[in-house]
Amino acid sequence: MILDETVIHFLTKTEPIYIHLAVSDFEGQSYSVRGFGVKWIKGTDHLSIYILKSQTEKVLSYIKNGNGMTTCLFTDGFSNESYQLKGTIIGTRTASIEDDLEYLTRYRNGSLKLFPKMYSKFPLSPALCDVFTYKVKEIFIQTPGPYAGSRYQKGGVGDGS
Repeated sequence: MILDETVIHFLTKTEPIYIHLAVSDFEGQSYSVRGFGVKWIKGTDHLSIYILKSQTEKVLSYIKNGNGMTTCLFTDGFSNESYQLKGTIIGTRTASIEDDLEYLTRYRNGSLKLFPKMYSKFPLSPALCDVFTYKVKEIFIQTPGPYAGSRYQKGGVGDGS
């Protein structure tokens, strides 16, 4: 597996965590949206990212007119520790209360720690989100510092390339 304990812990325990999902078409035009939660599919290299339904159609058009590749940037809201996880979209679906409310609530509660006035008025529910699942194929360190841009190696140290 590409996702090791260090990265899984970061993705599942960091609060607040900020997420940006990017896709591109065959002409190299990119489109980026904010993610509102991440769910690791246990035992796999698959991650599900929650985006607003209002952005789904445009993301899907880029996927359809591209190669299905995606990049997600995950950043710790307090420390700026960051990882870029690249992969291929393997599915989309509508969010549900049974499967997804826990992850959306966690994201919102984490964001309230930094922006209490903004997120207290920001509704976030499965009814407002769709889910994009992708298979992670590469991980890069994006934390500012000497290893930024380096390919991630298990245990968290970049290889300098």
